[in-house]
Amino acid sequence: MAQNATALQADLVPAVVHQVIRLVAPQAPQHLQSDHQLIGDLGFHSLALAELGFTLEDLFRLDSITPERAMALRTVEDIVDLIQNALAQDAAELPATAEVETVCGQYGTTWDPAA
Repeated sequence: MAQNATALQADLVPAVVHQVIRLVAPQAPQHLQSDHQLIGDLGFHSLALAELGFTLEDLFRLDSITPERAMALRTVEDIVDLIQNALAQDAAELPATAEVETVCGQYGTTWDPAA
């Protein structure tokens, strides 16, 4: 997607990633912290991790996350770093704000960058 007025601002990437993690996490806290462990703190299991991966791949148009790379993703910050590094290397794209709103709507919530 070409960068345009409806594209998400790059500084909102962590907020989007946090919201998607909260939506998918089996044990999501109200306020997500960068050092939360995906498996230990948030209750992720293989199916939820796959859902998280597919959702982020679709939203940011990422190439598939290899199993080896996925095994290294342990914290919320690891996921944010993955997305930001992919964006910096042109291996991902910023979604439109409407796309973020659509993903949130699929989980019965609204996009709130301040959450």
